[in-house]
Amino acid sequence: MLSFKQLEAIYWASQLGTFAATAEKLHASESAISKRITELEGVFGVPLFDRTLRSARLTRCGEEVVETARAILDLRNQLFDRMGKAELAIRRFRVGVTELVALTWLPRLVEAFQREYPGVSLEPEVDLSLVLCAKLSAGAIDFAIVPPVFHEATTRAVALNDLELVWVCRPGLVPAGRVLSLAQLAQYPVLAQAGKSGVDAVYDQWFQKKRVVLRKIYAGNSLVSLASLTTSGIGVSYLPALYFRDLIERGQLQEIALKQAPPPVPYYGIFRANDEAAGFSERFAQICVRVCDFAKPAELALAGRLRASQRGRPKP
Repeated sequence: MLSFKQLEAIYWASQLGTFAATAEKLHASESAISKRITELEGVFGVPLFDRTLRSARLTRCGEEVVETARAILDLRNQLFDRMGKAELAIRRFRVGVTELVALTWLPRLVEAFQREYPGVSLEPEVDLSLVLCAKLSAGAIDFAIVPPVFHEATTRAVALNDLELVWVCRPGLVPAGRVLSLAQLAQYPVLAQAGKSGVDAVYDQWFQKKRVVLRKIYAGNSLVSLASLTTSGIGVSYLPALYFRDLIERGQLQEIALKQAPPPVPYYGIFRANDEAAGFSERFAQICVRVCDFAKPAELALAGRLRASQRGRPKP
């Protein structure tokens, strides 16, 4: 007798390449995954994997079983969708986010998800954009929220919102009121995140097209520490405009006016289009579209209270 667990085991082992990765994906032990696949082999009386190799390589019979398994799992998920029970096919959902998302709208995302799918465990993971893309490709996460640094042909991307950035420095480091060209800006040391930041990757490409070379000082992976180092006067930096607007208003940072403003950076929700849970990921992406906002949570709450009070006022 076949079971969905057995079909999930062989499908994900074929996609992820190892029983260990499959066990992580399905929230099971590696021995349990091996047992399910051995049971399948017993049902059909043929080996489904070539166990002489390190990776989980399918035999020809195994490829036929996986093709049918995916069709069965897709039909199961479609049935759950039609009955309004999509969460029954998903036990856990691992989503990778950047630090900025974690600082701003991740709490609202978690709340909205829990209201809609209370039976599914949402597991956020914070990392740099390019690292998250690699994890998505390897099957270590199910969904990522990143700038446009993804290149996999099988990746499905849903546009969320644009991130506006602002160039800033310690007050007085750049003469107030002076409008800089990109060449003049490049004369200052530029503080940037170390590692594989998606925003930095987008801006690097933009400056390369403009043939402008920046003198970068790497300031770790934290946006908060980057802002702190900028206020100390070590260099200039580009920071998320909404999140750090309060530092500009309080005079801790000075906005730098440029003759040619750099473009906003779009954020996307991305997932594997060939994943058997792609339909659920698509619905999760629509939740992201609704709640994506890069302002500080406290400012959003204040704006919400102001709108509520205005709605309650009598019309003149």
